[in-house]
Amino acid sequence: MAIALGLILGLLPVVAAVVGWRRSRATRDIPATRALAVGAAACLLAVLCELAEGALWRWTGLSLSALPGKESEALLAMFLFAAPLEEGAKVLSIWPLYSARRILEIRHGMLLSAVAGLGFAAGKTAIWIGQGHADALDALRAVLAIPPQVLGAVLWGATLGVRAKTRGFALAWTSAMLLRGLYDHIVFGRGPGVLVLALPLLLTMLALAYAVSRRAIANEAARRPASVRPGSDRPPRSTRPGWSEPPSLRQVWRSLEPRDAPLMLHWIVLGTLVTAGVGLVALGAALYAGHMMGLDFAAADEADVRSNGPLVFLATAVGVAFPIAGYLVARASGTRSVLEPALGAALAVLISVLFLSVTTPIAAIFALALTPIAFALASGGAWLAMGR
Repeated sequence: MAIALGLILGLLPVVAAVVGWRRSRATRDIPATRALAVGAAACLLAVLCELAEGALWRWTGLSLSALPGKESEALLAMFLFAAPLEEGAKVLSIWPLYSARRILEIRHGMLLSAVAGLGFAAGKTAIWIGQGHADALDALRAVLAIPPQVLGAVLWGATLGVRAKTRGFALAWTSAMLLRGLYDHIVFGRGPGVLVLALPLLLTMLALAYAVSRRAIANEAARRPASVRPGSDRPPRSTRPGWSEPPSLRQVWRSLEPRDAPLMLHWIVLGTLVTAGVGLVALGAALYAGHMMGLDFAAADEADVRSNGPLVFLATAVGVAFPIAGYLVARASGTRSVLEPALGAALAVLISVLFLSVTTPIAAIFALALTPIAFALASGGAWLAMGR
């Protein structure tokens, strides 16, 4: 039963790869045999990685599951071995083509890296389920782990391209490895009650992969002569009927950066203090309200989704503090950008992470996972204060 379920779930990334390849116009000048070779190599390497990890866990007694009293060991096993090994294996499946100068354009690197991610996800899912993780929760975890495999690969794949002469592969690969390692720790290493914390990390990886890919393609297109750019004889997309051009990374950053004014560092510091203060007030108010309603905050258990209602109540209350703090800082500073309040909120969360890493290391992981949400909420509050 486990083997059959593993094969079925393992076919999901394969089907996604085939459908995406056939429907994408960008794959027309890439041989299908080349993509098949990359996907097959990544699938085989995924199986070898799973076997190697299993052998290491049996030999050392380590585990990726955060067992009571061994949470730090699970984190070390993930970030020092499992995550680097798996992300490196995906690179290995595509690197021979890059070394042979067969990956010429940025889009070639993106597409083939995505195929490598799907192939790796197929092999990892099949072998993991086939080893006996065959209940409903294990199947859910296996499915949830597929998108980050692809997004992480696209993140560093957007830096590959012989003609593009791109840089930043090491930074992109390290970012993908760390984000996916944290995501996998939450999905595989923690209880089902905290699976929801994987969502902000998934959205962060999606945003980064989109931004890096779009920027890389735009830079590549700008280097070409206008006469050889694809579609150079067509009107710009923004002028075509019914087409709404998504914002570029530069456009998004311009809405964040100061306009005609330097970055006000003192307001970032004050924003950090304001965010911390408003957050503590919101937390205290939530604790008082929860006590009046009879909520038992000590009953929260990550192994039981239904018992985490009180924690969701607290998280919602603290989340409300970020747009309020962003609004207050933006109004008080008179800033013309949302960057100072947003950076203040992010800095407040990071300070909380450092504090929790000393007192409660596992809570620091969860606070770090929520940093993108805090940044976005504070930006939204500041945006409202600026009258946008």
